[in-house]
Amino acid sequence: MAFAAGLITSAAFHPLHFWPAMPVGLYLLLWLNQREQLKRRIAINFIFGIAFQIITIYWVGTYVGSFAWIALVLLQATFLILLSFTHGALGFAAAWIAYEFVLRSFPFGGFGWSRIGYALTNSPFNYLYPRISIVGVAFLLILSLGWILKYKFRAVLALLPIYFLFALIPVSVTDNGKIEVGLVQGGQTLKLDNTFENSEGAINKHFVATKKIKQGAVDLVIWPENAVMHDPLVRVRTKEAFASEVARIKAPILVNANLIDGTNGSVLIGDVSKQSYSKRYLTPFGEFIPFRSIVEKFSDKADLVSGYIPGQEPYLFTSGGRTFRTLICYELLSDKQARNEMADADFIVVQTNNATYFETWQLDQELAIAQARSAETSRQSAYVSTTGGTSLINENGHVISSIPKYSNNVLIGEIQTRNGVTPATKYGSALEVLIILILLS
Repeated sequence: MAFAAGLITSAAFHPLHFWPAMPVGLYLLLWLNQREQLKRRIAINFIFGIAFQIITIYWVGTYVGSFAWIALVLLQATFLILLSFTHGALGFAAAWIAYEFVLRSFPFGGFGWSRIGYALTNSPFNYLYPRISIVGVAFLLILSLGWILKYKFRAVLALLPIYFLFALIPVSVTDNGKIEVGLVQGGQTLKLDNTFENSEGAINKHFVATKKIKQGAVDLVIWPENAVMHDPLVRVRTKEAFASEVARIKAPILVNANLIDGTNGSVLIGDVSKQSYSKRYLTPFGEFIPFRSIVEKFSDKADLVSGYIPGQEPYLFTSGGRTFRTLICYELLSDKQARNEMADADFIVVQTNNATYFETWQLDQELAIAQARSAETSRQSAYVSTTGGTSLINENGHVISSIPKYSNNVLIGEIQTRNGVTPATKYGSALEVLIILILLS
């Protein structure tokens, strides 16, 4: 039953993306914990964790191999044993938040990909994101399930006014302008087509798509992560090609590339001032290899990862009188960067390279995380990928337009820029600390 509960919960994530599966799976887990003694609860939560993670993050093994995938599943399932030592709905809900904190923090900066708040933007819980954050959505869902399990219909009657009161919390974010953007998707036909193995082919595909943008059609062009595998301001041929396109379109181009300083960085080409940002939250086993000598014994692909130097500072870009921050792929998982630092940005840019996970559901799962971040910050987002999923996302976390996966194309659309701070942005970190303190008390 614990294994079944884990599988059911995983169905809330892509590829099924059926959000009602989540409360069903978690309710079953709560029921099992309530009726068993400590030793059996430990086994139940561990087995649930294996079933939940083994499907949700199956795609991890595509690049680093099955050994790393299974090791990650077992590690994250072990973290769930924490749930076994709690009593009551409040303790269980707080323990889940502590589990997700560990998940996104340990080891090597964590891998918080499967936080349950990432899978509920298309559910009735959507309105809660800017008010109580991804953390609060997860906590309230599990707490509600625990109360329903214990008090049945009486709990439902008590919960209805609580959920109504949350709707009354003001979200003081307002529209302050518009900007036309062009999101360039190089597309691909083969696995790894947009990575180091075919870097020249990748950049050429993105220039082909860029040429579809007509002069004066947009205010800003955005290329995805790793579309350029060298510094575009150093190689003369690349620099001239970008200058030509900037002059033709009459708009700057935000380009992500391997910069000469060894970082994975984004540069705004065509702007008078030099504007650039380097990725700070690097992907373990993707952009650096922990315990490289050990990993190389189990994976013949580890030597393909040369490793990046992490950036040091955040950066607020300005273009066309509007401000934005860019999240480079894995940085979507950072509450600090994807939520807290968005307070002064008019909109969000997400640049990602999904080529490594060609034809897996990683593409859809990452887009779902971007949707949750838009809802949490009440900001519209430009999500651009080398591979697929390139979309414009509104402030409620809903995709308003997109282009087909693996196509060589450009998505042109309008972003409504917004100003203000949501309660989630302002108090999300404090709420997480408060919940964990409840557990410790």
